[in-house]
Amino acid sequence: MNYSAIQLQFFERLGRPFAAEEIFDQIPDTVFFIKDRLGRYIAVNKTLVERCGQEDKSGLLGFNAHDVFPRPLGESYTLQDMEVVKKGRSIHGQLELHLYANGRQGWCLTWKEPVLAASGEIVGVSGISRDVRSSSEVERDLEAVSGVLRYIRENLEEPLRLGELAKSAGLSIYQLDQRIRTLFDVSAGQYVTRCRIDTACHLLERTDEAISQIALACGYGDQSAFTRQFRHTVGLPPKAYRERIG
Repeated sequence: MNYSAIQLQFFERLGRPFAAEEIFDQIPDTVFFIKDRLGRYIAVNKTLVERCGQEDKSGLLGFNAHDVFPRPLGESYTLQDMEVVKKGRSIHGQLELHLYANGRQGWCLTWKEPVLAASGEIVGVSGISRDVRSSSEVERDLEAVSGVLRYIRENLEEPLRLGELAKSAGLSIYQLDQRIRTLFDVSAGQYVTRCRIDTACHLLERTDEAISQIALACGYGDQSAFTRQFRHTVGLPPKAYRERIG
């Protein structure tokens, strides 16, 4: 959620940090929040309040995740927030454990975006976490799938062969593909491509690295292959994308 100057002025006139807070109050399977650059909550929805065992929103506002969630979950959420703030790196559909109202842990998909001031400075982080509803069979496999997804994100420069990824999770290629389709509505191969292109977009936007180096960092053997895939996915070649964003 990268706010324009017009949006920021609009929110300031309301005297509230985010106008959509009330909408997310009506969605019980989704946590919503905005935090400042120190990771302190400045807007939350009712679902988050309930899962943190608070009576109202005032019990969260001004606190960090590590203040209100038990260890080690709280610390991991705060570290994740700081990565978004410091590097400006979005998080798209990351599978992770969360707490439910009864204290039980459950799997969620999390999205986070840096919040930008009109000057372009990162002033905070906004995000949602949506509960994963799945069959008991899929539920048993989510921890293993989470490890595979984390490995993909952290090793994009590697070949990432689906057979090896599935074996590491104790699943067949078909089972891994079905689990990823259930979570993201894309195949396992498409998920890998999406992660690579998301990372490439971030590097093109936030760094001055040569396009050839970005191609290698995202798992493409040569710049031409990277350019073809990037153009197919984004609609622009990498150089044009960087120039337009810049």
